[in-house]
Amino acid sequence: MNLLQSDNTYEELIQHMEACGYSPYHIQRVKREMKWLSQNQDAHEFSSYEEACRLRSLETESDEMKEQFRSVYSLFRRYALYGTLVTPVREPLFRQDTYSLLAPYFQNILDIYKEDSIRRGLKPGTYKSSISACSGLFLHCQKEGCETLEDITEDTVLSYFCDESGKPALSSSTKVNIASVFHADLGMYTNAARTILSYLPALNRRRKNIQYLTEEEMSSVKDVLMSEKGNITLRNRAIGMLLFFTGMRSSDIAGLTFSNIDWEKEEIRIFQKKTGNELVLPLTASIGNALYDYITMERPQSGSKKIFLCERTPCKPISAGTVGNDAGRLYEAASVRQGKQDRKGAHLFRHNLATSFSRNDIPRPVISATLGHADPDSLDHYLFADIAHLRDCAISIECYPVGKEVFSL
Repeated sequence: MNLLQSDNTYEELIQHMEACGYSPYHIQRVKREMKWLSQNQDAHEFSSYEEACRLRSLETESDEMKEQFRSVYSLFRRYALYGTLVTPVREPLFRQDTYSLLAPYFQNILDIYKEDSIRRGLKPGTYKSSISACSGLFLHCQKEGCETLEDITEDTVLSYFCDESGKPALSSSTKVNIASVFHADLGMYTNAARTILSYLPALNRRRKNIQYLTEEEMSSVKDVLMSEKGNITLRNRAIGMLLFFTGMRSSDIAGLTFSNIDWEKEEIRIFQKKTGNELVLPLTASIGNALYDYITMERPQSGSKKIFLCERTPCKPISAGTVGNDAGRLYEAASVRQGKQDRKGAHLFRHNLATSFSRNDIPRPVISATLGHADPDSLDHYLFADIAHLRDCAISIECYPVGKEVFSL
């Protein structure tokens, strides 16, 4: 792969940097790396800028120089991808690749886990997070002199999770991701992996209090959505209808296209961005009318296939963040959730839909199907806010004497 692409690309990049006001010192560093690439890419056959940067970084022990290489090669890749130094989104172009620093023995274990994950139908984002977390543990063990799983002791594992004082230094989610690797079928490594699994420290999983819409708040929001005189735009109303009555994720609403709407069958048919699974939802009259009103009366003229567009020029498709902003405007119009600590995001509507279904004794499989969950257990997190059913689990204290002063506080 020719990372330099062409001499013209090189000249254009330098000119672009000069026009953007980059310092002469930074431009000189870029020229130096261009020269190094031209002299070495044929011999090393680089397949990516990350690979070139990694090899270049091995030539120095200086952390400052390594950071400079990351900066320059990030710039190279950014310009190659977008033709500009201003990216449409902020993204970490170079991540610390712990896996590549592992010995082949430990890499092989993670490769087996990946194959097992694919066979079980796990999503790439799921097993990649586990591989990343476990790579960190393996690298720590490797630096401590461990060459095989049998060499890893409980003290080695605990020293990775805890600081010098013995207090946990890593989160419970890191432990969960690491544990998923050792829980998997690792073939010849399985027995040793189960032993290491017992070494993992007991870390409490912390959960924030789940906020939910009260019946009064739901009524206020619904009134705003149903009122033609509400102080919201047609786009805001259409997005609000989708959030309130379908519980769709912000990313799926932002990505909604005209082809996703089947007006004749009265269906919304999408492939979810998070899970990749197909989801079919009913296109009710209220949702359909809100979409039609926005498309015919307020949507800017555009050839875009996306339904929802920005209100200001250039009228590009909206992002998931814009859906969240519209949800905030809806709460404001309904005069609810205006406190500093009140949650106002779009995801709150998914909690609301799940708990509403549960209060009406809708079966769990139906709720999971409506929300588009790939894993039925994902519903548990939403139902933690089902106050009506949680009250049924409460134990009566009528048989215990309680002083009247308790209730006067």
